Amino acid sequence: MEIRRSSNLAKIFNGITLSIVLTVLLCLPVVSSAEVTISLKNSFIEQYKNRATIDTTFTVDMAHKKPNAPSKDGDLHVAGRSPEVELPVVAEIMNAKFEKTAVDLVHEVEGTGKSIKLSGAWRLWCEHAGGTDQIQGEGLDPFETSNPDHVFEIHPVSRVGDISVLRSFKSIQGFKTKDAHDAFVKYENTRFRIIPGDTTTSLVTGMVGYNYVEFMMEILDDEQKETEDGRFVMAAVRDLDGELLVRKVRMVFVKDTPPDKAIKNFKKGKRVHVLGIPRIDLALVSWRVEKSKEKPDVLNWSLPYEIIVVGVYK
Repeated sequence: MEIRRSSNLAKIFNGITLSIVLTVLLCLPVVSSAEVTISLKNSFIEQYKNRATIDTTFTVDMAHKKPNAPSKDGDLHVAGRSPEVELPVVAEIMNAKFEKTAVDLVHEVEGTGKSIKLSGAWRLWCEHAGGTDQIQGEGLDPFETSNPDHVFEIHPVSRVGDISVLRSFKSIQGFKTKDAHDAFVKYENTRFRIIPGDTTTSLVTGMVGYNYVEFMMEILDDEQKETEDGRFVMAAVRDLDGELLVRKVRMVFVKDTPPDKAIKNFKKGKRVHVLGIPRIDLALVSWRVEKSKEKPDVLNWSLPYEIIVVGVYK
């Protein structure tokens, strides 16, 4: 009888222990298996943190045969390599069906090993990394797909060779944009970690999508920061009904695009209906690294992002 009682007690104890262990495990934060490490040269971060665009010597390895249908976003994807970037790059021409001359030039040099001048908004964003760490400066072989694993884009493209495609920065007719609530909640709650180094900085982040989000931006300052290649405007983010979603986000405008021309005379308090795509804010990355010397926890704050405004609705 005593042996049977001890056995029953052991079963009960083991059951309680298992229950406690499971409870503890369920309460622990989940580490995403989709986390990707992006290693950037510090000199690159400092050079581009307050630039809207990048100018490249771009080798076109493979491109879409034709632009996506408007319902699929209307872009032409172009995979290639650039000595200015030193990462896998995908360049995207917005509303590409209206930019036939630029598209033809891309196809003319595709796969030939010849390079062309290509400029546009630089975009660092972890959407198509494929779980592969991205190390700036590693050797790259020509790509055999128009969508290789990548975190760096030139999106939207503003110039191909001598051909300007600035007018392509506009809304995409026939495309269903991302919901502002869904997108900005995701941006705001994505975990992010910065690992500083003497010559490089590593960014550890999860995969995030939500391109082409439609929202209302409310200008927060009377003065806008103009640069040689664009402007930066601090703004609150609201949904299309006016509900406040985020109090302060930096908005990026490429010089002489329709959005840049539309926004430049607006003052504090003005609300503008816009289309945007997110990118990692390298100015905030740089600031956090500097601030971490006195406050180390800033390296583990959530995703630092800004929005490239690619269209203004009338």
